[in-house]
Amino acid sequence: MYYKPAGFVTDQQIWMVGILCKYFIRSVMHFSHEDFLTAMKVDLGPILGETGLWALKAYEQRMADKGKDDKKKKARCAQDLISEFIENGFENLGKLSKYNIKNRYGPKKLPAQVVTRESIKHLYSWNHYAPLQWFTHTRKIEDMSSKVQKDGKQVEFNACSFCASPESENLKHKRCSACRSRLYCCTDCQKMDWKKGHNKECKLLAAKLPRA
Repeated sequence: MYYKPAGFVTDQQIWMVGILCKYFIRSVMHFSHEDFLTAMKVDLGPILGETGLWALKAYEQRMADKGKDDKKKKARCAQDLISEFIENGFENLGKLSKYNIKNRYGPKKLPAQVVTRESIKHLYSWNHYAPLQWFTHTRKIEDMSSKVQKDGKQVEFNACSFCASPESENLKHKRCSACRSRLYCCTDCQKMDWKKGHNKECKLLAAKLPRA
């Protein structure tokens, strides 16, 4: 469901999608380039995928029905930014010149409406609201990886091949049906990994599978 690791998201936390969409539209799109990148990397994980696009499309339609053209256009711009991220990661958005072109509500075009991330009193960040278990497992993976590097021993654990999100009792990763070599916590991670190179290696890995 989510682009970033979210194996411990519960029904009670789905409200974060709506909260983060509003935060993105009202504040993040008015951030400086540096603050924008920080928000994308730290705050906005759950909406940087198909879930976020779906929520923003629904919001755009509601604003259109109400005749609120400015909010409708901002929702469209937000979708364009997330779509750009899904397609290319930070390859383009990470460059100031590209950011200024893609974000029609950024400081370059609307300097009088600049918002700083530091000025927001109640910051709706995924890192602030994600379940504690997620961070516990993230630290576990980091500790295990450090042990491998230190001791030179192989440690076996199931993690998403794209984002390294660990499996949990509530979330079991799915394996690539073609090569059987890659594990994914969600379809977004599988799509991103496909675009980032798995599309080239999948057939090669599949060819190495033992024949039945």
